[in-house]
Amino acid sequence: MASVVRASKYRHVFGTTAKREDSFENLRVATSAWDSNFVTANPKYVAVNWAASGGGAFCIVPQALTGKLRGDFPVFSAHQGAVLDTAFSPFDDNVIASAAEDHQVMIWRVPEDLEEREEDVTEPIKVLRGHGRKVGHVAWNPVAEGVLAASSSDNTVRIWDVESAEVRQTLGGFGDTVMSIAWSPDGTQLAATCRDKKLRIFDARTGRVEHEAASHTGIKGSRVVWLGADRLATTGFSRTSGREVWVWDAALAPVTRMDVDTSAGMLMPFYDAGTRVLYVAGKGDGNIRYYEFADDKL
Repeated sequence: MASVVRASKYRHVFGTTAKREDSFENLRVATSAWDSNFVTANPKYVAVNWAASGGGAFCIVPQALTGKLRGDFPVFSAHQGAVLDTAFSPFDDNVIASAAEDHQVMIWRVPEDLEEREEDVTEPIKVLRGHGRKVGHVAWNPVAEGVLAASSSDNTVRIWDVESAEVRQTLGGFGDTVMSIAWSPDGTQLAATCRDKKLRIFDARTGRVEHEAASHTGIKGSRVVWLGADRLATTGFSRTSGREVWVWDAALAPVTRMDVDTSAGMLMPFYDAGTRVLYVAGKGDGNIRYYEFADDKL
């Protein structure tokens, strides 16, 4: 029987490597084994977890400043442990949060003279203290300004009011380390994957677990991302180390399960809501996969 290929306007799309003059060079990217995004970006800047000694740092490079970065370019340095994750505010391109091994979250404002500056940026505008162990991930609420979620190796996720530097909600019930967090598009729910091999959705206002389901069975890392208001995608591993992408509905009933390949690098999902395309980048891979999400299928 003849196979049927689903028609897609992206079927013949392919990517090309940027020219050298349009790339960023001389970046000292951190080599931490922690599974987070070592690079984040917004319309103005690219942030990179920095390979620093004697504490933690990250570097912010203007998007227009391509080519070889000067050796004394300033870094953001105040953490006493390695920086593990950063996230730009969706409401202000010049505000960024950083999480680190020193149990703290710091909020920074990018100085106007960043390109000409010679000294490092060492004074954050806010320091959020209270986590019991290292803070691995940070994520800004996409709807409510100044609301930040941070996950820690103390097996909690705390939702912070950044302006007052106070915890508004603590999400618990995790059996192990939280591996990733993601806000729903309307900012009312927070999804989280965990090393205990479960996927959870929390009511961000009450802190209550709304839905919980057994997820990928492998012992390696898992990630979650929302595919619009009522669907989620997770990446993870099977018991035999096969890499997988699963799609769930908002009640965490499985919708689609897809085997990708067998490899050691964790898959990192990124969803473009405008084109309904899910990009999947494997840690250590030499390519980036992309899937159009339509009719509950990838």
